[in-house]
Amino acid sequence: MSIDRLEFDFNPINRSPGDIQEYAKDGAYVCGLTLEGAKWNAEKNCLCEPDVMELFVKMPVIHFKPIQKRSRALQNNYEAPVYYYPIRSGTVDRDSYIMKIDLKSGEQPASFWIKRGTALLLSTAN
Repeated sequence: MSIDRLEFDFNPINRSPGDIQEYAKDGAYVCGLTLEGAKWNAEKNCLCEPDVMELFVKMPVIHFKPIQKRSRALQNNYEAPVYYYPIRSGTVDRDSYIMKIDLKSGEQPASFWIKRGTALLLSTAN
């Protein structure tokens, strides 16, 4: 299949990185992402309200699995932007935006998480 007909399916896995001993059959396991502006509900596998004064939350391991492009958009989904670091605008020398990751939006619509500024970060330091 040609690369222009592929996209990723993002599946959070409720296992610690140390517990994963095998390679992904398709795609890759990615760990170390931090969620800003929300919390991850491991039981329901979706976004939820963070605790009071909880600014950053570690995301579980995410399986990036290549799939054929969908004909329809996912329902109850938030396209979370992924940034290298918290300064989202980047600088003249380097951009901050990387890609988007589809996460289940839970009880709130995607517009709620957009207004909240929910995003994934590779680093919480500038």
